[in-house]
Amino acid sequence: MTPKHTDPAARTDGADGAGKKPTLIVVHDKKGAPPSEVAVPLVWARCVFVIPATDEARGVAPVLAAFGEVVEMDPDAVEETADRLRAYAPDGIITYCEQLQRATAHLAELLGLPYHSRETAELLTDKWQQRAVLREAGVDSVRTALIHTEDDWAGAVAHVGLPAVLKPVHGVASGNTFHVPDEATGLGHLREVLALDRPGLVRGGGLVLEEYLVGRPTGPYGDYVSVEIAVVDGELYTLGVTGKPPLVPPFRETGRFWPSPFGRAEDEQCTALARSAVAALGIRTGITHTELKLTARGPRLIEVNGRLGGGIQDLAVSAMGLDLIAYAARIALGGTEPPALVPVEGVHFQLLLPAPRRPCTVVAAEGAKEVWALDGVSNCRFYVRPGQVLDGGVATDEVGRVNGVVADHGTYTALVERIDSMIRLGFAFVGESEPRFVDGTELSSL
Repeated sequence: MTPKHTDPAARTDGADGAGKKPTLIVVHDKKGAPPSEVAVPLVWARCVFVIPATDEARGVAPVLAAFGEVVEMDPDAVEETADRLRAYAPDGIITYCEQLQRATAHLAELLGLPYHSRETAELLTDKWQQRAVLREAGVDSVRTALIHTEDDWAGAVAHVGLPAVLKPVHGVASGNTFHVPDEATGLGHLREVLALDRPGLVRGGGLVLEEYLVGRPTGPYGDYVSVEIAVVDGELYTLGVTGKPPLVPPFRETGRFWPSPFGRAEDEQCTALARSAVAALGIRTGITHTELKLTARGPRLIEVNGRLGGGIQDLAVSAMGLDLIAYAARIALGGTEPPALVPVEGVHFQLLLPAPRRPCTVVAAEGAKEVWALDGVSNCRFYVRPGQVLDGGVATDEVGRVNGVVADHGTYTALVERIDSMIRLGFAFVGESEPRFVDGTELSSL
């Protein structure tokens, strides 16, 4: 089955009748998507890339500079950056990075450009405030408690109950997010995270203890989905419901696929809840990524993200020929055309190979060539090489990825089992005399 592709430049791209390129401010960082993956779909625009003034962010500057001008931004001097950007006469502004949504909203306000309002950007990046607004709007009622010090722990547990989930207020990719089955385990995680200078995206910021949503049986699939929505001048367009493989402990993602395997009725329930949440948060523009847990009571909200979800760009291009990076940019430039959606044929998937939770050194990464040769696999890449040191941690991080397209969900699950059996990875852990070698199935236990 061959994925359908279209040329984003062949669609309405915001250029004027004379062919002048629109000027787009793209706020980016190393922690976002690879710079070329963001820049290449935007070659039809005059891009001015804004990066934080950090050594880490400067690492992506040479690649970005091949596609446009690069401006550094001091997060504590956003007004000064806005003054510099006015010289470019920008037509729009966007970010594809979770951690830069607030700064982008601030720049947008100063430059008079459409984006999330600063209030909305705050709600989208603050898990405590987001839950409070959604409860007040009657969208969902997950119990939560805010924790700043260990003294807040007992009251939080009494209010939320156990089991629960402990996470940073300002977090991303399940970083420092833990399952709390009992008070002793939770208190240990709490002390561990409170000791960090930056538990989430910002220094301090507090933690949230949140009701643990028990998923209904959904094997062999994960008990959660995400709903992708484009918001164009306040109008909501559902792009798709994304199915997931099961999470691995504590809450690490292992992939995604289109379409969802749960059928139209459940997809419609999930879509309705996601749309209500997006509206309640005051989102008027851009692309959103809303995660939902599938429970015996129906779908429940995990969180709403105000940007394109990780990996969704690849799924949309493969399944519908829809370049969402380019489409989101056109929205930012004032475009009002709805997304060009087509029925999804087959199952388009990404299989993520999770990195170990403990620090280690990679000693082997084998099987990519053999996996790539399988029917239905379009790409297989390892992101690590022997000798590379991995920092560990509980965030969703990848050592490799497999992409592909197959005829149906049954074929997909059988192919994933075969892929897992063919991959061989080896890691040397501190304090262990011999390296550990695992296949894809065993990888999630490390």
